[in-house]
Parts: sequence; C-alpha cells; structure tokens
Amino acid sequence: MTQSKRPQLTGTPRPEHPRPILTRPQWLNLNGAWSFQTDPDQIGQAQGWPNALPAPDVIIVPFAPGTQASCAACPQDCQAVWYERTIADLPWSSAETLLHIGAADHTTTIWINGHQVAHHRGGYSPITTNIAPFLRAMPNRIVIRVSDTTSWQQPRGKQAGDTRWPIDYDPIIGIWQTVWLEPVPAVRVSQVHYRFDLAEQRLTVITQLSQHSDVDIEIELQQPNGQPLYVRGSAKGRSAVSLSLSISNPRLWHPEDPHLYPVRIRLIEDETETDCVESYTGLRSLSVADDKILLNGEPVYLRGVLDQGYFPEGWYTATTDSALKQDVELTLALGFNLARKHQKFEDPRYLYWADRLGLMVWSEMPSGRIFSEALVTDLTQEWTALVRRDQAHPCIVGWVPFNESWGLWHQSERREQRHFADAIYHLTKALDPTRPVVTNDGWEYSTGDYWTLHLYDSTSAALQSRLASLTQNPAQSIHDGPNPRSGALAGADPRHLPLLLTECGGIGLVTNPDIGAADAFFYGDMPQDASAFLARTAELLNAINDTSKLRGFVWTQLTDVQQEINGLLDFHRNPKVPLQALRKLIEQTGSGPVLQ
Repeated sequence: MTQSKRPQLTGTPRPEHPRPILTRPQWLNLNGAWSFQTDPDQIGQAQGWPNALPAPDVIIVPFAPGTQASCAACPQDCQAVWYERTIADLPWSSAETLLHIGAADHTTTIWINGHQVAHHRGGYSPITTNIAPFLRAMPNRIVIRVSDTTSWQQPRGKQAGDTRWPIDYDPIIGIWQTVWLEPVPAVRVSQVHYRFDLAEQRLTVITQLSQHSDVDIEIELQQPNGQPLYVRGSAKGRSAVSLSLSISNPRLWHPEDPHLYPVRIRLIEDETETDCVESYTGLRSLSVADDKILLNGEPVYLRGVLDQGYFPEGWYTATTDSALKQDVELTLALGFNLARKHQKFEDPRYLYWADRLGLMVWSEMPSGRIFSEALVTDLTQEWTALVRRDQAHPCIVGWVPFNESWGLWHQSERREQRHFADAIYHLTKALDPTRPVVTNDGWEYSTGDYWTLHLYDSTSAALQSRLASLTQNPAQSIHDGPNPRSGALAGADPRHLPLLLTECGGIGLVTNPDIGAADAFFYGDMPQDASAFLARTAELLNAINDTSKLRGFVWTQLTDVQQEINGLLDFHRNPKVPLQALRKLIEQTGSGPVLQ
C-alpha cells in the first residue's frame, strides 16, 4: 500500500447512504477530512489525546491509513491511530443522535467532548452509539481511537499478522467504512429481517425495536402492480415483532429476475407516526432435496467465484460506490451467479448492488488462526452482529463461519474446537433458519447444510478419482502431502448432502510487471501466455463439468491481490483473457455437455 500527498478534496467521499436496507431521510455523512495522528508508542491516552490531538495530520475517511485514498501515511507496525473532527452544527433536534461507524479495525473507543461514550471490539461489525447526552452548545468534538494487534487470536482474515503466509496481504488499521450521524426517536426500528414461505406465499417481517415498547408497527409492501399491502400489529411490550403478509402470485427474486419489493415500516403511538424507515426485500426460498440445491423450489447449479474484496487505492474500501457495482457487474459478466466473499465481511453497499443486479452471495467470517477463549468470545460476538446486520439482504444465500479449519486446526483431537464449530452452526440457524450454513468450508465436515471441498486437481481423471474415493469414505484425506485433512470428521457422514467444489482453479498469470513469477503465488504450473491460461481454465472447467455429483463450484479467484496472481482479472479489474471467452466456459459448466 502507498499514500499520496496532502489531500485535495473535491467533495464528500462515498456520499451514498451506507445502510441501504434500512434508511431514514435525515442523516449526516461525516466522511472527508479528519485530523489524524498515529500513536506507535500508544501514549495518546496518557497524554490526554481524547481532549485534543497534538499537531495532527489529515486523513480522508473512510479510507484506512496507509492507503492511497486516505492520503495519510501509517507504518505497518503501528498498532494505534487517532481521529478528531469538530461538528459545527446539527440540522436537527431529536431524542437521540446516533453516531455510526460502518467498520473500524479492530478495537474502537469514542469520546465526545472528552467523555468516553463507546468501546467496541471487532474489525468488521458496525458501531452505533447514542451521543445525545454528551452534546453541548455547538461546536462538538469527536475523537476516535482505533487499535489493532498482530495476534491471530482475533479474527483477521487475509491480513498478515505476526507471521505471513503466501496467501496473506498487507494489514489495515482504523476506520474503513462510512462514519455518519442519524437523528432518531428513543423507540425506533433498529433492524428488520425477512422470511418468505414459498408454499404458503407468505412474507414474515420481523421488526427489531431499540427497546421494549407497546408501540404499533405498520408494514407497507409495494407490489409490482403498484398496489400496496398493509399489516399492522402491536409490540405488546416486546422489542421484536413478527407480522405476516399473504402475497398472491409473488414475483420471486432470482438471478435472472432480481425483483425487489419496496417496504416501509412505521411506528405509531396514539395514531401519531413516531418513526418511519424505508427498506426492501426479495421474495425467494432456499432448500435442499435429494442432494440438490433448490432456489424457489427449482434446482440451481452454483457457479461461484472467490472474491477477496480488495481495491487498489482503498484496500478494504472501494473509492466509489460505482466500483462496488462494477465488481458485481464483472462477476455476472464472467458468467458466475455466486460470489463467495472470502475472509471479509463486505460493505453493505456491495450487498445492495448484488440484491439489485441478481448476484447470489456467500458471506464468510474472517478467521483467526489460534484457538483460544479470546477467539471464541470475539468471533462469536462479531459473527452474531454481522448475521443480524445482513440477513435482510436477499442476495445472501449462505453463511460461512469458518474456512479450512483456520483457528480450529485440531478438531479431530480437541473436542472443544469441534464443539465450537458445531455451536456456531446452531447459533447461526437460531439467528437465521432460512439460509444454508457451510460451517467449515473446504474439509473436516462436522455439521453443515452442504458438503464442500477444496481441490486443485487439474484433470478430469484426477478430480473424479479423488471425489470417488471421498464419497466412498469421507474420512479419507482430501489431498496429499504434509498436514493432510480429511473430508469429514469421525462420526460425520455428509454424503447425503449437496456436494460442492468450493475452491478450485487458482491458475496464475503475471500481468503486473512489478511482480516477478518467483515472487508470485498461484496453483500448479504457470501458463506461458494468455492462450495457455485460457486452455488450462477450459480443461479444469471440463473436469468439473464431467463430475455429475457436483452441485456447484467456486473458482479461485476474481482478481489478483498483491502476490496472488491467480485472478481471472488483474487487480485493476482488467480481464487477462477475453471476457466473453471466459463467460462461455463458465456459463456452460454444470449444464451437462462437455465444453468446447
């Protein structure tokens, strides 16, 4: 990562609403220039920085320090950074004013006018706190400290920690999603969840309130014919209310027709509206029958791509909303119908575009790699918050809490690790019973709704031989070499479940002159040129297509990132081979006939 010169602002960066699944008309975007200070010696609190930063630089929020878009330098070994901004005026008066930070990595403390108002752990989950009790006559000062560690006891994903694998990337620290203010009443809609029953043609809307209340809730659903449907009920002293609407001849959400129904939710007390939010939903069902994956009751073959979600100028953060939309469009243009967001919980704006454009998404929790009580606590809390944040999005068709036993290396010998994975599966199903859960993607199946394997075998014969052995005995190792991993743990038999190849491909091709082949990471042998790259891709997709047991695949990967040069696109989203040629191969995979 690099940083630029002093920022020259031409407008508010990332000005769009950061939470499109739940909006109110009034809000204030705080992205832009903030005072900024690195704190490599972690002396800021002792020296009174919550009251004022000494000789600060400038950073452009919401971009992490050290990225080009942030315009702020930050040493990679710095483990604490500070932000400060003064608010001259607020264009509202309300019962509460919420300060939102979409995400900040990893531990965040917030002060308002010198008073500590919030402390949050987790680099991916949203931060929300009511700052109204601490506001005074204008101006008001916000100070934010974000600290991080290099420990693998915390969920880090692909960020390099105190050791670096060939598949890890430069780490980040600090704010990396939009900061914003929102005026709200004390009793308000805090979240909304949707559950659609295809057989009954019934939509259940679960409205989460900020506190227990007797308020009335009214749901308005706008139908394709322009006629609204209404349902109203009382909270009756509860903080969550489920209301259902029967929908005749529903227009179902599908990648080929991603129709969204506008939703308005109103809170009413004494026939007076006290809160109103705009939302949307897509009506669709997910189920498994006879080892097939069913979308809206019909079999669907998952043609997926592994997507790391990194961007050249902003690293974790796209510099524009259009860049997020472009990633969804490119994924679809390549012929994929699914993105597995790998080791990163994505910006909700990406999910919004996936909802609108018809791309299915697997949301995956960034892993830690050292099992400990700290990892159990942090991962459970953050996973719960993220499932709650995103489960209203129709594009999400799967949850992935663990990848390749990272942080659960010894499940077969240490019962507490296997219990942890199984417990997260059941917790996820309790939070959201409507979606499949891939508990531990790649190998060592214990619980889960699909059986997923990571295999980089390069020929049809090798792939089919490996899968045949595993389906005869899932406890067999899925790959050769040191540290072998079994397809399933003792006592678990996933052979009745849909079988998916959720990492494959990984073919490398160097297009960045700054990366030599000796420094690059990829799978197999390096093709000599673009023609050989396309031929190798076709050979592997033919092998997948010839394997009738598979119900889908996930190709490694969408783009290059740093030393990983196994993307179908380079890091700047340029196709390495003609996009239409790739699309033809990918779209035909899973259709039955051998590819030409």
